[in-house]
Amino acid sequence: MIRGLGTDLCPPARWAHLIERFGEKVVHRVLHPDEAAYLLRGNAKRLPERMAGRWALREAFGKALGVGLEGWSWKELRFFEGRLWAEGALVEFLKARGIQALHGTVSHDGGLALAVVVLEGDASVTD
Repeated sequence: MIRGLGTDLCPPARWAHLIERFGEKVVHRVLHPDEAAYLLRGNAKRLPERMAGRWALREAFGKALGVGLEGWSWKELRFFEGRLWAEGALVEFLKARGIQALHGTVSHDGGLALAVVVLEGDASVTD
């Protein structure tokens, strides 16, 4: 059963500004260390676009949960090669809400990054 659906748009220009101002520190502040390292090894020109996608994914996830960006760690949500999953305390947070599977996708076009997140879970668990 679908327990949540979230979408978000984010302009890479916002991340270009943040990266210019704060450098790699801003990437490490938002992403799990492995996810940050993966993006930082890639094409530096695409970093703002890729960060916008990762940020939109976190915003979409929060919307799907119905809690926004509060109450969970951004670094415990991972996205790699089209697969979305939770780690650490976020796993228990999701289990308590009956969430059993996460699905997410990111796309970039026309100066925007778009993310969609679907949360699947047990219909018998109520929030």
